[in-house]
Amino acid sequence: MSPSGRRMGEGRQQLGAPAGKRLLLPGSRGSPRGLPGGGGPGAQRFLLGLFVHAWLWAASGSSAQVFNLSLSVDEGLPPDTLVGDIRAGLPATQQQQEGGGFFLSEDSDDSPLLDDFHVHPDTGIIRTARRLDRERRDHYSFVAATLLGAVVQVEIRVNDVNDHSPRFPRDSLQLDVSELSPPGTAFRLPGAQDPDARLFSIQGYTLVQPSDLSEDPAGPFFQLRYGAPGSPKSPLSSSPLEPLDLVLLRRLDREAVAAHELQIEAWDGGRPRRTGSLRVDLRVLDENDNPPVFEQSEYRAAVREDALPGAEVCRVRATDRDLGPNGHVSYRIRSRQALGTGGSGGPLGDAAYFAVEEMSGVVRVQRPLDREAQAWHQLVVEARDGGAEPEVATVRVSIAVLDVNDNWPAIHLLFLTEGGAARVSEGARVGDYVARVSVSDADGDPEEEEEAAGELGMGLGGGSISLTLEGGERAFALRSGGSSGVFFLCVDGPLDRESRDLYDLRLVATDAGSPPLSTEKTLLLRVADLNDQPPLFSQENYRASVSEAAAPGTAVVCVSASDADEPGTDHARLRYALVPLPARCNPEALRPTAECGASFSIDPEIGVISTTRSLDREVQEAVELRVVAQDLGEPPLSATCLVSITVDDVNDNEPIFLKQVYNATLLEHSPVGHCFLQTSSLLNSPSSES
Repeated sequence: MSPSGRRMGEGRQQLGAPAGKRLLLPGSRGSPRGLPGGGGPGAQRFLLGLFVHAWLWAASGSSAQVFNLSLSVDEGLPPDTLVGDIRAGLPATQQQQEGGGFFLSEDSDDSPLLDDFHVHPDTGIIRTARRLDRERRDHYSFVAATLLGAVVQVEIRVNDVNDHSPRFPRDSLQLDVSELSPPGTAFRLPGAQDPDARLFSIQGYTLVQPSDLSEDPAGPFFQLRYGAPGSPKSPLSSSPLEPLDLVLLRRLDREAVAAHELQIEAWDGGRPRRTGSLRVDLRVLDENDNPPVFEQSEYRAAVREDALPGAEVCRVRATDRDLGPNGHVSYRIRSRQALGTGGSGGPLGDAAYFAVEEMSGVVRVQRPLDREAQAWHQLVVEARDGGAEPEVATVRVSIAVLDVNDNWPAIHLLFLTEGGAARVSEGARVGDYVARVSVSDADGDPEEEEEAAGELGMGLGGGSISLTLEGGERAFALRSGGSSGVFFLCVDGPLDRESRDLYDLRLVATDAGSPPLSTEKTLLLRVADLNDQPPLFSQENYRASVSEAAAPGTAVVCVSASDADEPGTDHARLRYALVPLPARCNPEALRPTAECGASFSIDPEIGVISTTRSLDREVQEAVELRVVAQDLGEPPLSATCLVSITVDDVNDNEPIFLKQVYNATLLEHSPVGHCFLQTSSLLNSPSSES
C-alpha cells in the first residue's frame, strides 16, 4: 500500500458533483448516516438527491480544496486487508480538524468499489472486501469529501502479482512436414498468452530438446524464432514476442525418425518463473527419397539342368524404407545378351531362360536348361519402387546349372604305332605303349558341381570316369596317364603272332553318375609279324632215285619248306638253294668222257630238284645234296635238309673183268662148295665163282 496525497491547482478548486456519481454518506454503507434506513428505493434516492444538492451548494459557497490520494494493493490478498486511509490524502493540519466522516462518490453506478472494498465513512479506513484480481480490474477511483468541504480524489491501483502462467491456445499441436523440406523452413506456431503484465507477462520461449539429441553430433533439428525483426505480427496478438516460428535446422529423414515430439515452453519474468507448455507432435511425411536395397550384394543359386519350366531357383528380396507406394517394390529381369544358342539358331540372353515374379522376387526357370551348352547364367534383377518417379536398384544373380547324368562317356583312341594303325609288333616288350586312350564326359565333375552348388551340392554329374579293359587276356593292360581321363594301352605280356595274331579288345568307360552311364568301344588289335620264325622243311631227309638214262632237266624230287611268319610277307617268302657237297665218284670207272661233279639244280621258288646233265651210274651211283630254304626277312632266317638221290642203273656197259689173269691155289681135300676164287667186273656185275 502506498498512499500519497497532493494538492490539485494553486488554490482551492470548486468541486461539483458530476452526473452519474454515487454519493456515500457517513454512516452505514449504502445508507446515509442520520437518514432513516427505511422506506423504498425511490424514497432513498429522493432523500439522497436532496442531500447531495445541499452539500454541493455548501461546497460552492466556499473555496473547496481538492487533494489526490494514490493507493496500491497487491491482487490476491485475503479479504479485510488494509489498503489505506483517506485522511492520508489531506494535509496534516486538516487531518486533525476533520471529523464527522466522509462523503464518498464512486465513478459510476456500476463501480465495484463497494463490492471490492470496505470504506469506513467515519474513519476513512479502506480495506479489501474480497480477493482482488488485477486481470479483472486493475484500478479504482472515487471522491471523498469532508463536511468542511475538502475533497480527496482517491486512486487505488491493483498491483500485478505473478499469479498466472503463460498458456497456449491449445495443449498440443500436430504438424505434418515433408522430409524433403529444406533447412530454414519456418512453421508458424500459436503464441502463448499471460494475463499478467510487464515483467510477469511472457518474456520468452524455450524449445525443450529431447535428451537423446544431446548424443547426436549433428545437433538439433529445430530451433525457435520469435519476435524477429521485420516479421509480421499475428493479427490475434500484438505481443512483441510474436510471431512464434519453429525453424528447421537440418533435413529430416523419415526413415531414421518418423516423428518428433517437441515441447515448447513459454516463460514469464516472475521469481520463480511460471511456464506454460505446448506439445508439438511433428509427423515427418514420407517422400520417395530412398531406393530399394537388396538384402545381399550378390545372389548365388544352383539349379539342376533337368529342372522343368516353372521350377523355383532362388528368391531375391529388396526393401524400401519409404512408406506406401514409395515403399512397394516390384521386380523384373534386365535383359542382356549372353552366350547361348536358341532352337532357332539365334543368340539368347540369360534372361530368356529365367523369369522373376514381379511381386515376390522368386526367380523361376522359364525354358529348358542344358549345362553342357551353358553351365552358368548371369542375371541382373531390378527392384523398382512405386513412386511417381521410381527409384531403381539392381543386383546380380549368378546361377550354376547343376549337371545331371544325361550324357554318355566318350572314348577317344590314338594309336602310337607306325602309321597309326591298330596293330602292335609281336616283338613289343612288356610296358610298351600301344595306344593313348582318353575318356571324356560332357557332364561335369561332381566335385566341381558340389562347389558350384554350395549348400545345394548334388553329385549328379558323371565327370569322374572309370575305364576298364576286357579281352586283353593278360597280354594287354591299361595304365593311368597321370592326368584325369587319360590312359595308356600297354603290352602286359609276351606276344606271338604265330600263336595269336588278333585280339578283340573291349574298352568300357563308366561315369560316376547316378545311375551310371557306360560306353563300350571294341578294338581289333592285330599283332604285327616279325621275322622270328625260320623256315621248316616238311622232311629232314629226302630220298629219291633217277635213272642214269634220264635226260638233263628231268625233275627228280621236290623239297618243300614252310615259314610260320605272316603269309604273303617277305618273312614267309622262301628261296631254295643247293649247297655243294663233295662228290663221291668212282675213279676207276671214269672214262675220258665221264664227269664227276654237280649234276643237279633246284628251282629257287618251288624247290624242284632237276638234273642238269646226263648221269652215269658207273661213275656216281648216289648223290647227296643239301638244300637251303631261306626267307626274305631282315635278317633272313634259313633251314636245310639233306636230299639223297640214287642213280638207277641201265644196261649201258659190257662186263669187263678187272684182271685179265686170275691165279688161284686150292688145297687138296677141300670140301665141295668151297669158294676159292672170286672175280668182278668194272660194272660191279655179280661175282662169278669157278
